[in-house]
Amino acid sequence: MDPVLRGPRAGLAPALPAPAVLMRFALVGLAGTAVYYALLWSLVELGGVPVLGASTFAFGVVVVENYLLHRCWTFASRVPHRAALPRFVLLAGCGAVVNFAALGACLRLGWHYLLAQALALALVVACNLAGTLSIFRSGRRA
Repeated sequence: MDPVLRGPRAGLAPALPAPAVLMRFALVGLAGTAVYYALLWSLVELGGVPVLGASTFAFGVVVVENYLLHRCWTFASRVPHRAALPRFVLLAGCGAVVNFAALGACLRLGWHYLLAQALALALVVACNLAGTLSIFRSGRRA
């Protein structure tokens, strides 16, 4: 019991078994990927937006979606927004740099933008799992 809050340890939700967390993480990732590709394709093909600009916009939308879904559903986190949100934004910013660099490099090599984006997203997901676990499973309070 936390003497100040008079409740369970602050910032920690009851722990889900690891397979359940990984399954929820994967489902949120799949939902984000679907939204991302729908936005990317629509902006490029229907809106005439350059690929890197469309990718940046879609990335930003999915960051908001992922934060909310991971916080509320994947981890059922009670880590305060003032602690979790800045860390998530920093992690997302790093992912955006990886995404932009990988996508840009593949486009310069002549890859189709959807294939290039698949490689870039694979790199971002590889970087994000550990960081996201650390943000929402942390007991640290700000």
